[in-house]
Amino acid sequence: MITDEESSEKPEAIRGSDGDAGAAPDEEGEAAAFTSAASTTIRRVYWAELVFAAALGAYAVLAVLAHRYAYFGWDVELSRTIQSIDLPGFRTAMIGISRLGSGWLPVALVVASGTALVVARRRIEGLTLMAGAGLGSALDRLLKALTARPRPDGGIVQVAVSTHYESFPSGHVLFFIEFFGFLFFLSYLLLKPGGLRRASFVVLGSLIAVIGVSRVYLGAHWPSDVVGAYLAGGMWLMLMIEAYRRLKTRL
Repeated sequence: MITDEESSEKPEAIRGSDGDAGAAPDEEGEAAAFTSAASTTIRRVYWAELVFAAALGAYAVLAVLAHRYAYFGWDVELSRTIQSIDLPGFRTAMIGISRLGSGWLPVALVVASGTALVVARRRIEGLTLMAGAGLGSALDRLLKALTARPRPDGGIVQVAVSTHYESFPSGHVLFFIEFFGFLFFLSYLLLKPGGLRRASFVVLGSLIAVIGVSRVYLGAHWPSDVVGAYLAGGMWLMLMIEAYRRLKTRL
């Protein structure tokens, strides 16, 4: 005979058994999701390392050639083609864009942007931006000294600006990538999808793309100097983003 006490215990046992049965699929789902996320992360790291290695190899080859040759044949042809552009306002735009990377203006831009981020309680973002840009400037000087390539000759192409230091890689392009490129990354990371985010992408992306044309148009650099700077700047930006990611996970 089953007592009332026994009959009341059985449903609890049954319910507990059902609960266990229901928990197993949940645990399996969580494990599958974790495995999928880990696999995605591994693939992203693999591709990032592959891109970095390819960029490093391409830069190394180009730097060796730039050290040996003052310019290449395609440098002259492409420079003359770009300098032949005669659109209304084009020259003014090229000069204005280059000024963003000249003199003390880059320092002011970096300090102002970094400080604004810190004040907005984005301390890691602001410090990463300022440290990355500062160290990037030192890297530019080092790379120029190692390659020791002379600036474009005014007898071969038009030279509209006075320049300092060596030619390879372009310091303006490197600065635009590390500074505006990191702001582009922060816009993607911090801004909500919408008009402001899209506008940030367009403005920052355009500045990064056009600065290379500006430096060649003004005769400050050969096109190969610009290509080298895009490679070096891209690698430096990847290191800045990785440093930022690690700081965010630890602090």
